[in-house]
Amino acid sequence: MTLSEVLLWDQLKQKKIKGFDFDRQRPIDEFIVDFYCKDLMLAIEVDGGSHNHEEEHQYDKKRQQRLESLGVHFLRFDDREVKKDIDNVIRTIEIWIENNKPTLVRRQAGPTPPRRGANTEIDIAPSKAKLSEHSGTKFDSSKESLVYGRPVNPMNSKTAHFTASNPLLRGVEVGSLDLQDLLETAKKAALSASKQILKIYNSGDFSIEAKADNSPLTLADKASHEAIVKILEGTNLPVLSEEGASIPFEERKDWEYFWMIDPLDGTKEFIKKNGEFTVNIALIHHQKPVLGVVNTPVLNEMHWATQGQGAFKDGSKIHVNTFDYQDIDLRVVASRSHLNADTEEFLKALNRPYIVSKGSSLKLLMVAEGRADLYPRYAPTMEWDTAAAQIIVEEAGGKVLQRDSQDPVRYNKQDLLNPHFLVTGNSL
Repeated sequence: MTLSEVLLWDQLKQKKIKGFDFDRQRPIDEFIVDFYCKDLMLAIEVDGGSHNHEEEHQYDKKRQQRLESLGVHFLRFDDREVKKDIDNVIRTIEIWIENNKPTLVRRQAGPTPPRRGANTEIDIAPSKAKLSEHSGTKFDSSKESLVYGRPVNPMNSKTAHFTASNPLLRGVEVGSLDLQDLLETAKKAALSASKQILKIYNSGDFSIEAKADNSPLTLADKASHEAIVKILEGTNLPVLSEEGASIPFEERKDWEYFWMIDPLDGTKEFIKKNGEFTVNIALIHHQKPVLGVVNTPVLNEMHWATQGQGAFKDGSKIHVNTFDYQDIDLRVVASRSHLNADTEEFLKALNRPYIVSKGSSLKLLMVAEGRADLYPRYAPTMEWDTAAAQIIVEEAGGKVLQRDSQDPVRYNKQDLLNPHFLVTGNSL
């Protein structure tokens, strides 16, 4: 084994992550994977650079396709990543397991993937669906994806590559929805909206109307909203935004999936022309964001995340900081316009905190990127202000918690006003 494999194997043996056992050098079909958990049908591979670029690409592509056809999940880590920060690699695996832990029905463990040459069809009761090994086809039954006779959490990802060179992968599914396709659609919508915003931002035409809450509504806000909706309507999923906040709760409470958007988060920053405003697009499932895209038009930066796949900024994976509340000089994001008494009280309890400021959802993203440790938001916000950034923070290893609680912020409530909340990195 390479040094990185030894380091990871030592951790997998000692910690027994989330109560699951892993085998080393496990053969699956014609491939050998570094580590494998039968109960999770999860393979973990450490890329030690043993192939040249083209050979490695072809080998990984073939292995990915075959593992997917067998219903196996696949996490891949770069050799340097393991050596540099093994604790973060373990956290990533723990997050994946927590988000993708299978629901076992009438059995303690799922089936071992078929070996090469097997010719098996498995009946899935009570449905009539069958899964043929030859085709590798998945069949959906109600809200569960059925793979080799085993109900799988709808949030399961079939395969995840954790490498900077290839952070995206097709086939991440939520029930019958493909998160990867939806992510690409959301990105396209965010970029289109950003283009419309910049036309007005650079023209200096800042016509403003009054909203019910007295916040500015610029022409850019309207143009961005129209650009986003035009693209998202092709997904046939409902869209909820500030423009549609009047949709009755009795209608939207039954939405299983829907888009939550903020066409221009940070209208005050837009008017001030400081560039600290964003376009936010989130996909909500059962009150949780499972996909998020935040684009910053002026900086031409994009953050995104899908559940179980990690968080990224312009294609590079991002992580929160690990810290202790007793640490000196913790970096705390404090809003320029919302430093109220509660926030000041929070700051007083810390050990010489260092204050950093940003506008819009960029405050949450500073925590996601590890550029800040904490962000107390003890002032009003709406659901569309935070949904997209929340999943990015969570996939980066952080949390967005309701104040004085360990419960995450939830969405599609009857009242669309958020509770006060705290954004935190990985606190010890």
